[in-house]
Amino acid sequence: MKVRIAHRLYVALICCVFPSAVIAKQVTTDPAVSYANTVARDHIAYHEGYFGSGETRLHYVEAGRGPLVILYHGFPSFWFSFFDQMEVLKTRYRVVAVDGLGAGLSAKPVELAPYRIDRLAAQLDDLAGHLNGRKRFALIGHDWGSALAFAYAQGYPDRLTAVIGLSAPPYNLFLDLVATDTEQQRRSAYMEGFLQLTLIDLKIPGVTERIWQQSYGRLIAASGLTAQEGELFRQALADPLAVNGGMNWYRANITAFTKVRDQQRWPAGNPKITVPALLIWGDADQTFVGAAADRMPDYANDVTVLHLPGINHWAMMEQPELANQAIGEFLAKHHPTRDRRARP
Repeated sequence: MKVRIAHRLYVALICCVFPSAVIAKQVTTDPAVSYANTVARDHIAYHEGYFGSGETRLHYVEAGRGPLVILYHGFPSFWFSFFDQMEVLKTRYRVVAVDGLGAGLSAKPVELAPYRIDRLAAQLDDLAGHLNGRKRFALIGHDWGSALAFAYAQGYPDRLTAVIGLSAPPYNLFLDLVATDTEQQRRSAYMEGFLQLTLIDLKIPGVTERIWQQSYGRLIAASGLTAQEGELFRQALADPLAVNGGMNWYRANITAFTKVRDQQRWPAGNPKITVPALLIWGDADQTFVGAAADRMPDYANDVTVLHLPGINHWAMMEQPELANQAIGEFLAKHHPTRDRRARP
């Protein structure tokens, strides 16, 4: 039994390319916030806050003033993965980067129900209401955050002005691909490995370090992150509960690929995204097949797919200037610098 568990763990970790209530520890200052304020440009400071309580509590970091832009990361990460984008956008917008449920300083439920995509979308909507009332906002996501952002745009059509996803398609499109495309099944095999892992497995010495190295060691080597920034990600992933929380997104929303059923899809009926949508796609990313980008017009009425040659999965950190330019131009066109209220 121990041999089988160790083998599953090894396979899952090698293949990793990304991404009852245990409450994230309350601290006075997030180390990443302290770092952000040390290097922040334009004298615009970063502040952190919390929303909710118990297993619904979310930690977030914000800067700037203006129309609201919410940024939601993927796995294995935390709010700081969007720091480069926040530095640029904070001069025109109120940017709020969330520690997703299970990550960073947000709550880390062990139960899977809070991680269901519909529950995450409802939680995101509650956070937006707390921050912005019924005013529309723009939503940006990466990896799982991208799948959630596009699904939210489908399920809450009157809450957004625009939606941007990086490196991942809408949740329902992913389910379609993983159920029918053998190449996508091969690329996503590590996800089925995640379904077999437990918190006990993740507490084995060296496991969280290997996950960090797989995701961020390469970025540091390629100068996508400084060593100091890489250390912030290492600290965020050092707690096995944070890695387990991220894997709970997979466990709650993905079954064996041959068992995907219509009732798993959310939103039901798969309505099209009606607000302007942008997908930023690294052409060197091997996480998803090309059809994940090609089929976006089936999921959105007004969609732009931007291909970044030579860029891998971490599009916003590998070449932040390219991502920032695309995001900035898209928001300037579709998320005006005056607030707009949602339709009742």
